[in-house]
Amino acid sequence: MTFHPEILCPFCGLGCGDIGIDLDDSGIAPRPSGCPQADRLFRRSLSVATDARLAGTPVPADRAVAEAARLLGSARAPLIAGLAADVEGVLAALTLAARIGATVDHERSDALFRNLAVLRRFGWSVTTLAELRNRCDLVLVVGRDPAAAFPRLWERWVAPAPAFVPGGGRSVVFLGGEPLPETVQCLAGQIETQGLDSDPQPDLATLVTRLRTALAGRATDDDRMAELAARLRAARYAVVVWAAGLFEGPQPDLTVEALVRLVRTVDGTTRCAGLPLSGADNLIGANQACTWRTGFPLRTGFQAGAPFHDPDRFDWRERLRNADVTLWISAFRPEAPEFVTGGSVIMLAPPETAVTPEPALFIPVGTPGIDHAGDVFRADSVVALHAGALIDRGLPSVADVIGRMLAALEQSAGTGAETREEAGC
Repeated sequence: MTFHPEILCPFCGLGCGDIGIDLDDSGIAPRPSGCPQADRLFRRSLSVATDARLAGTPVPADRAVAEAARLLGSARAPLIAGLAADVEGVLAALTLAARIGATVDHERSDALFRNLAVLRRFGWSVTTLAELRNRCDLVLVVGRDPAAAFPRLWERWVAPAPAFVPGGGRSVVFLGGEPLPETVQCLAGQIETQGLDSDPQPDLATLVTRLRTALAGRATDDDRMAELAARLRAARYAVVVWAAGLFEGPQPDLTVEALVRLVRTVDGTTRCAGLPLSGADNLIGANQACTWRTGFPLRTGFQAGAPFHDPDRFDWRERLRNADVTLWISAFRPEAPEFVTGGSVIMLAPPETAVTPEPALFIPVGTPGIDHAGDVFRADSVVALHAGALIDRGLPSVADVIGRMLAALEQSAGTGAETREEAGC
């Protein structure tokens, strides 16, 4: 057995680089890390089925690629979604989308666009995980505990003493959501204020509005909000943390807008920044790659021969209804969401994936950071991380498979042109 002590985790977006992995003839297994995602998703067996499946029947890889190229090449309204791949895989998917006139979106883009909608309207002042760890002396957590989606956030980025805060002290306040038991244990005495939510608990937008009222110096009958407003103004560097993907309610972007305005108010007196968290399964990397390639973020379509962005119309759930062929990409984890479409589904996913109903075509692919090397972006959008390969199970990367699809499409187009020439067209 071989032990690898410092492996990069590509799953939730925090980019933890201290995962311990045991490797033997049966596969890989993680040592307990305190992260349920890493402890589950790094556990991979060498004994997996690597054959593609056409309508549930195993077929050679060449036939699967040819069938995928046929379906995508003849599609009238193709959709490329899921988009959970490393940066190289996303870029390959964008090339394919431009070739066939498809729409592209990431499975988890809801959280991203709740934030981007506000960024477009108002702009914002945001910070990084490193700034949070080293300079922040007051953390205001708004909404549900982000550790529900980013399990080691507090352990790695808040619990350590800040490097540039005199005395090394830091306080953490939760507003609108209770910390998870693991969070309480991890942060211990750093959680200074709890019980800010009245009973019955108001909605999150109301709580943020009350805090903004207190910050504006207007009269309020909530002494706890007035105290918190004073704490924010007295901080050396306050950071407001939220995970928009965990917000509930009909208009979560309005809560994000209220938080951006709150940060702006506090930042007029002392240093304050936001930290919007999203990014599982390389969501941030997919958005960055789409922006590099097209000038637009995700939810961009190529139907008119040039990229066109529409965050409502090109939401993958909306497009799925009318898509005649969907290429679903999910390389990081062996789960797929339930979705219903009247069209054909081509799925690129780990071989452990159990899909019901069976897609028209299933092509197993490797996971970045396990089966092959790949680049992913951290949840704060500023750091690209390189994850190396751990095992060789004979699984291609998403970029490899899509590259073969593109080659098959080109070959088909060339063959068609030759046939027309021979016919005298």
